[in-house]
Amino acid sequence: MLYSRILATAGATNVLLVTFLIPVSSIFLGAKVLGEKLGADDLLGLMLIGTGLAAIDGRPFNLLKRSERAIEP
Repeated sequence: MLYSRILATAGATNVLLVTFLIPVSSIFLGAKVLGEKLGADDLLGLMLIGTGLAAIDGRPFNLLKRSERAIEP
């Protein structure tokens, strides 16, 4: 029910962004609570998820475009 409520109010893209954060939180909780060691493949996966989130959301790229326009004479 909560997923449907968020979908109705925030939209599909925002729900998708939150869904992509589930593996990230699982990795961090496993490391913190269970004492699991983070390997290079875990960190690579986290970076790929972060890149995917940035590409879907688009806000970081919009900030870069705005800052480039502000620098141009």
